[in-house]
Amino acid sequence: MPTLYGQEYTKEELRRRCGQMGQLGGVSRYELQEGFEKGVEICDVRTGNGFRFCVSPSRGMDITFAEHNGRPLCWNSSTGVRHPAYYNETNLGWLHGFYGGLLTTCGLQSYGAPCEDDGESYGLHDRASYLPATHVTVTEEWNGDDEYEIAVEGTMRQTRVFGPNVRWTRRVSTTLGASSLRVQDRIVNEGFTSTPLVILYHCNFGFPVVSENSIIRAPSVHCDPRDDIAAQSAATWDRLEEPQPGLPERCYFHTMQPDENGLVRAEIWNEKLEFGAFMRYPFAQFPYFTQWKTCDAGTYVNGLEPSNAPLTSRADLKEMNALPMLEAGEERSFEVELGVI
Repeated sequence: MPTLYGQEYTKEELRRRCGQMGQLGGVSRYELQEGFEKGVEICDVRTGNGFRFCVSPSRGMDITFAEHNGRPLCWNSSTGVRHPAYYNETNLGWLHGFYGGLLTTCGLQSYGAPCEDDGESYGLHDRASYLPATHVTVTEEWNGDDEYEIAVEGTMRQTRVFGPNVRWTRRVSTTLGASSLRVQDRIVNEGFTSTPLVILYHCNFGFPVVSENSIIRAPSVHCDPRDDIAAQSAATWDRLEEPQPGLPERCYFHTMQPDENGLVRAEIWNEKLEFGAFMRYPFAQFPYFTQWKTCDAGTYVNGLEPSNAPLTSRADLKEMNALPMLEAGEERSFEVELGVI
């Protein structure tokens, strides 16, 4: 049964107390109106217990914002949620519309540093987060008498003439009274030849989850710093500090130990506020994990990023013989749970 305001309620008890379930929780759809954001569609989801998040069909069904009782879970950048028409696929152009958010998807043909492969150029993190969705549907309904489901689903396609034809369907769901959400992706190669498939969930936690009073808790059995800068503070990868102008980003590649159910749970906990956020995902789907730690002023964010391949360029993955392929007609699924603690 849904728990609202500290009490469990049956379906009938809630029906008696409101004219429609939207009074308690549900999805509101609207478009942003100004600047680079004009025309961006948002599905604003409320679960009724203070947990709220925004899914953007215009931007790969990614999660542009999330909060709990007015406290943000994620970092949002200065770019805003730019309309995908402004996407610049060259070099670092991806950053001009990288709004942060609770989830930005990287892939699906490439991710990591810009590169060239087979005569084609791939920009930073490829175009997944700029793919607009079609067939967007909203679900608000009871599953029996115990669970009221709230969900948004849409389908994206990454394709071109003489190139790949990949269909990607995403469902973002939660329930009335919940303090977490579930992202489920189904990716199908509808072409007639094999194609690369790399996917990384770029989850960007921000203030006040991220603070000098926060710690990162994760089942990391090995931490490999990306470069010399990261190596200088590798021993304190799990601690955060105050934001300071000019601090460089630090990236760490973790080897995670899944639990008895094959799941990995990572979380950031603000010890002073007793407030935080978590992610949980199947290790078999995402055997690689990157931590993006930046305490630069204005870019105060800690990214937790599971992926299906090492985080490096497509060209490097091919050279390493580590580039995942999706055969013609093959389907693959990925999922993650994100929420409040």
